[in-house]
Amino acid sequence: MAAMVVSAHLVAGETRMLSEHVFTDTQAEVAVNAGAGTNDVRYSIRTITSSGWGPETAGTATIKEGKIGITPLAEAIHILRLELPQPVELRFLAMSPPPELDETLLRDRLPLSAAAILDGEPFRILATGDSVTWSGDYLGMFAAMLGRASGNKGVTNVNRSYPGRSVDGSIRNFKADLAATSPNLVLLMYGLNDQGAGCAMDGYLEQYEWLAVHAKADLGADIVFMQPTPHIDIPIVARNQGGAKTDASNPPEFAFRTIGFAEALRPLASKLNVPLAETFSAIWRTGGPDIEASAKAMWPVYPREFSRQYSSILESGGQGDTIHPNALGHLLMAQAIYDAVARPPAKKNLDISGVSRWTKRGIESRVQIKNISTAPVSGKLSVYSRFECGPVALDGSGDFSLGKEESATFVVTWPEVKEPRDLLRFPAIASLAPGNPILSATILSAGGTRVLGIPCPFETATFARGRRIVEKPEVDVVLGKENVHVGFPKDSEGGRIPLLKEVPGGWAVAELAYCRYARALKGELPLDGDEAKWKGFSWASIGEPFQCRWTRGQDDKRKTPEECLLKWSCAAGKNGFTIAIMAAGSVGSDSFTLFFDPRAPGLLGTPGPYYWASGNLAKDGDLKMGKGETSKSAEGLKGAWRAKENGAFLEIFIPYELMDRTAWPESGDLGISIWWAHNGPLGGTHLQWSEDGHPWNTRWYGVARLAASPDQPMPWVVRVK
Repeated sequence: MAAMVVSAHLVAGETRMLSEHVFTDTQAEVAVNAGAGTNDVRYSIRTITSSGWGPETAGTATIKEGKIGITPLAEAIHILRLELPQPVELRFLAMSPPPELDETLLRDRLPLSAAAILDGEPFRILATGDSVTWSGDYLGMFAAMLGRASGNKGVTNVNRSYPGRSVDGSIRNFKADLAATSPNLVLLMYGLNDQGAGCAMDGYLEQYEWLAVHAKADLGADIVFMQPTPHIDIPIVARNQGGAKTDASNPPEFAFRTIGFAEALRPLASKLNVPLAETFSAIWRTGGPDIEASAKAMWPVYPREFSRQYSSILESGGQGDTIHPNALGHLLMAQAIYDAVARPPAKKNLDISGVSRWTKRGIESRVQIKNISTAPVSGKLSVYSRFECGPVALDGSGDFSLGKEESATFVVTWPEVKEPRDLLRFPAIASLAPGNPILSATILSAGGTRVLGIPCPFETATFARGRRIVEKPEVDVVLGKENVHVGFPKDSEGGRIPLLKEVPGGWAVAELAYCRYARALKGELPLDGDEAKWKGFSWASIGEPFQCRWTRGQDDKRKTPEECLLKWSCAAGKNGFTIAIMAAGSVGSDSFTLFFDPRAPGLLGTPGPYYWASGNLAKDGDLKMGKGETSKSAEGLKGAWRAKENGAFLEIFIPYELMDRTAWPESGDLGISIWWAHNGPLGGTHLQWSEDGHPWNTRWYGVARLAASPDQPMPWVVRVK
């Protein structure tokens, strides 16, 4: 058996659990305060299982060598009360021993590392993720399961997770968090923050793929994808408490806000031959007769507080932390990881697929449900809107009753998409236009509610998405096997052009966005507030209406563009570069972030590590600057600004050290993104020079090129989205 995890989980004096989780066929050990003054200790135990309150017991334990042993009652959180002179309550988790390991499957699913596990070699598991990974210990539980099932006593683990992080955080810190720990196996779990922040799903998937590829190629490590988990912060009718509702304002489907991101990992995992741990369904389980009942059934596996993993909101009537699973929830996740790498897949009774097409009433998605079991299956399909998906409607009741090999087809419409141009608005441009929307749905069957993300790809051809560099203001974009020529004004710094083309069976729709390279001239320019020294430099604009964008697309809350308009320039010196920003309008309470990607030109616009510096305009004219987490140091990072009659003039010095470099990139090209957050009387507006939404990736960066003169011709970055 693998060694137990010993923690410093002190509760009262020296009386403590020696391990926070044990297997049900072993004893949980308690170190008893030497001053207890007795050899026998009365105790009582209550348990919380993943299904609710579990068995209870009471008895007497004898202290031996300062410890007592407690036999677990079930797979459950155990609430242990010791009747010492000063009563003590302790908690621990008991988990069932893992099922027998399938060695053939293990070798197939972990081709780089299975041999080390099975041969008893030292084996390190790394978990990287957000606050769900940080707050609990599915990592340690899985390590204990794998060690016990394989007989390998050299299984260790390391956690590199951080609250608030998105998947790009693991890319930014790949060297420090992943490469430096030399793992054999990487567990990757993100999505709650990515989805919540409105990050683009295709960027999320590109970053998962980057980590999988680099884990294998650079570290020789296998990787497991883990799905983001439910977020059950929804009103729940407490039917036994006078019909009162818990304090939440989200619609019921908020409970599975991450299902699109969770299910989007499935085809990517299949493409890369990476195991997918179905951690979303592991937490959701069989659900209940509706979404509210399903959420209430999950109360046992969520804690009363973020830091109280061995508690449950079952104890507080649903009040508490509804986003971070507790120890029981982490056990369910650990079991899902174990199943993904070492167990045959569970048999399913339904095969569910979808396809989308253009019709006279707009876009329809047809969902087919087929019974692939030998027994009859009946149920009800429901579909739901999603932030990154948009409103949907189901024709008919959604009811089905299927015998063996029988199928039923359901039609889903998209009410806000009646004609091709509708696809150019958010969220359709993010979810439908690329050609592979994912429906958010549930199936009620056998008294339980199952959550689904159903891919419904278009039958018709769509424009090939991507990024390229063009020297002339024209580009050929790919539509199926056909090239479509698109031109744009030669004097334009940037803009957006709708792409709409009728194709057999419907329409192909996309948007072409272009941003001209900025020019960086050589020069050592001090931060003295003198605008005259910038005469002759090249300037790029920020603040045109098409540059006011956030996660829902174009979003301009300025009364007029003149409320906040910017232009910027760059001078590359010996030890760093200076950025100047001329701001017109009321900007005294604004802030900004400058992102940098110093990689080779061929890597710009792809997922990868990046650096940043942030600043805000202080009332006294100082520019408060701070470096991003990926910079080891940034000595010399500074800024200054001064108010003008109608605006402000800023100068910012960025030392090359901030990018872990000693000079401007040898290629002459620096990936750059400028994000200016303007606080106006009608609300906040995000002005972005080259970005297209939330800037948690490098895929939409523009480029600043070291130029010989302010008139040197510059190419354009062109994106089709």
